[in-house]
Amino acid sequence: MTQNAISPITICTLWEKDYHKGLGTFVNSLVRVGYRGRVWAGYRGVLPAWAAAGRIEAERCIVSPAEGVELVLCRIHLDIHFAQYKASWMMRVLTELEPTAQGIYYFDPDIFVLARWSFFEQWARYGVAVCEDQSYPLNHSHPLVRSWQEYAGNLGFTQWKPPDVYPNSGLLGLTRDRQSFLTEWQNLLDAMQHDFGLGNVMKTGTRTEIFHQTDQDALAVATAISSHPMSWVGLDGMGFGRGEWLTLHALAKPWRGRIFRDLLVEGHKPDAAMRHYWALAEGPIQVEPQGRVRRHRLYIPLAAFLARFYSRR
Repeated sequence: MTQNAISPITICTLWEKDYHKGLGTFVNSLVRVGYRGRVWAGYRGVLPAWAAAGRIEAERCIVSPAEGVELVLCRIHLDIHFAQYKASWMMRVLTELEPTAQGIYYFDPDIFVLARWSFFEQWARYGVAVCEDQSYPLNHSHPLVRSWQEYAGNLGFTQWKPPDVYPNSGLLGLTRDRQSFLTEWQNLLDAMQHDFGLGNVMKTGTRTEIFHQTDQDALAVATAISSHPMSWVGLDGMGFGRGEWLTLHALAKPWRGRIFRDLLVEGHKPDAAMRHYWALAEGPIQVEPQGRVRRHRLYIPLAAFLARFYSRR
């Protein structure tokens, strides 16, 4: 990897099953916005076909999709749900795998990065970088917030800054001097797993449970008990609100979509995630065959046109 304009911030993610398709387009989006550096991708299962171009070093596969960019695929031997491994994975990358990095971002592999990379470097200087989730509006007196405060107090945390925003754990960034925030998040995950037996689930019960969206609920508590400053971006940061400027989080996985069936049977027209996926699927990591990419690039505007005249009520 060349050293020209290498970012001081490293990146990590976690994937399994068919999320290698999201991983490939995520990395392609990083190349497009100017990122140069390493992406550490922990995984379980089988490597995708496009990784055959990489070199194998022990249990790592290193792919170089563009000049100055390395994607390091690291096999993970854990049974825990990956949603609850994010804090530990970030800490491992910072302390063991990329010990000279000035900071780190975690992204879910079904995210497309849209803003220039230098913005993310700037953002991390202002505090722990977090995006708002679309699920649950919060306020200081919300019963969930009060139950989290009570639970944190029972664990011995004395500082409490009530969260006004519910975080999405699919994007988190910080500088090295704030990495103790990851320890706080992980300590809460460990306590949650011990006290509620939630080590291998992403969601449980209903929203009345103190930990329902397990990793995100623990992250919300971490933002409240931490002394580190937070730097929040709203719903638009992941494309949940108006506009797409920072990232786009694909809630419906576009590589699973069938454009005309989805339109005619489900009434779903191609969304922004579908458009971005097929715009990025050809390279520099070739996630989909060229012929399939060309066909889908024709299908998407055609389906969008047909959606003007067809709807399924």
